[in-house]
Amino acid sequence: MRLLTLEGLEGVPCTGGAEVLRTVRRLGSAVVICGFYLSDMTADTLAEDLRGFAVVLVIAKAAYLELCGGENLYKLAVPVSRVEFSATLRLLLDYESSHLRRPAARRSEADQDLIRRAKELLMDVNRMSEEEAHRFLRRRAMDAGVKLGDAARRIIESYRL
Repeated sequence: MRLLTLEGLEGVPCTGGAEVLRTVRRLGSAVVICGFYLSDMTADTLAEDLRGFAVVLVIAKAAYLELCGGENLYKLAVPVSRVEFSATLRLLLDYESSHLRRPAARRSEADQDLIRRAKELLMDVNRMSEEEAHRFLRRRAMDAGVKLGDAARRIIESYRL
């Protein structure tokens, strides 16, 4: 995640392949960066499941990289330099944005209002910045497997009690 931040990018950490699949389908497309083994599947299985939706960058030992392949799977052997990682990531982001990006579903005005109100509530009550409130809200939605508007509604309702 630190390398992504240094590149001015934002990542969504996931604990396993199933969570990656849900996140990518919600986003519409993505560049997924992972090791060879995830908690519930291997990188090549993940790449196969994400074909047409995402490109997968596997960073692992060369011996593991020989075991995986796929049309949307790209490999970097460790140790990898920051320059090599950055160049590879930029190429994959360019590919993703021009070939895979699906239009994100537009949020209704009601959902946008709920999200705004929930962030304001989190900022007032918990002294969060807007960015912290948004990350907190997004994390809640991902953990619960619901849309951002539904997570916002739950947060607003929990503070009414």
